[in-house]
Amino acid sequence: MSIALASLVEPGAAKRLLLLFGANPADPPPLRRGKRLLQATLVAAGAGAVAGIVAFARGHHVMGTTSEIPWGVLIASYVFFVATSTGLSLVGSLGHVFGVRLFEPLAKKASLLALATLLMGLVCIGTELERPLLLVAMAITSPNPTSPIWWMGALYGIVTVVVALDLYYLLAEDHAKAKAVGVVAVVAEIAANSNLGFVFGSNHARPFWHGPFMPVYFIVTSLVSGAALLLTAICVEDYFAHGRLRGGNAPLARGLARLLASLLAVMAFFTIWRILSGAQGGHRHVSEATLAFVVGPMFTSFWFFEVFLMYLVPFAILRGPMRERPAYLAAAGALPFAAMFVARLDFVYAGQMLSLRPVLGRAGEAIAYSPPFKGSPAGFLAYTPSIVEVLVVFGAMSGALLLYVAGLNVLRLGKEAGRD
Repeated sequence: MSIALASLVEPGAAKRLLLLFGANPADPPPLRRGKRLLQATLVAAGAGAVAGIVAFARGHHVMGTTSEIPWGVLIASYVFFVATSTGLSLVGSLGHVFGVRLFEPLAKKASLLALATLLMGLVCIGTELERPLLLVAMAITSPNPTSPIWWMGALYGIVTVVVALDLYYLLAEDHAKAKAVGVVAVVAEIAANSNLGFVFGSNHARPFWHGPFMPVYFIVTSLVSGAALLLTAICVEDYFAHGRLRGGNAPLARGLARLLASLLAVMAFFTIWRILSGAQGGHRHVSEATLAFVVGPMFTSFWFFEVFLMYLVPFAILRGPMRERPAYLAAAGALPFAAMFVARLDFVYAGQMLSLRPVLGRAGEAIAYSPPFKGSPAGFLAYTPSIVEVLVVFGAMSGALLLYVAGLNVLRLGKEAGRD
């Protein structure tokens, strides 16, 4: 079925986009607040674009990374965005691929969000790489199939195309092709995200990351991110557009809340055993980094963000009487989603916080690869993101929000795809 792209766009699309940012005294208060938020988001996206240009022009000299901590907040943000994209695709596929009627209305919005977050993830990794076009050319002309990072680039290239096609057929109401492409999208997203976990898990030089646990853990955390973001998006969108949660979205929000609670329980199980095995595993790098979370310099980020905001508060909302109130449901999604970003940054940093520089013996031979830190904060390598990195990350987050809101107002998302 051949469908013109123009038929997928609402009439007067350009005017609708301009109205998104223009103040109108007739707008209800929630809508006016939403427009002010979008104006601030546009400014943040512009600042991020400028910072990205500076990064391309100056290279890693403007980054907070070092030769010993080469992966910083841009790598963590890349992982955060692309893993969220995987979660969005998988949760969104529950309706139009797996036939769960409750989640069918999610299909188009989930695909739109998945594409927006995936693109912003590619922006982050592209800024980190400095010359991403050269990387693409070399990956095609000189491929290395034995490299997990080569597979990461190849798989996410495929995912980008497949997710865009999935959104296209959903918008076109071509349910047969949307379902077929949706199946491919599910397989491609799982392959790409688990391979991303393997990029870390196959790294023998960084014992904190190493192990077969990582690909599975990445899939679980991506599902949490996707369910959390969709729950937040539904509640917040209805608030700014209507001042309340619409009746048709209430069952969907409750279904997402139940799904998110279950996924958080699974992720909590993984987290508990990651900490216990890391602390008692006997490998100095792993145990020292793990103890840095529990009692060391990462105490606040772990216990406040990764435990209190990721698990305790959302569980209290999702399993208590507050789950009937849309504002609390939005918070139950937004808190673990925001905490997941901190968790990604902590994960990337923790794998590099112990030096790999050799300690030389009396005869000059390498006799060890790390000093005995014994949990001392002074022994951990320091990393602080530069202002350029911070602006790029905020710009990418703002860009994802703007792409999603623009898509909501320009694309024909009104009629959701049903089953065949």
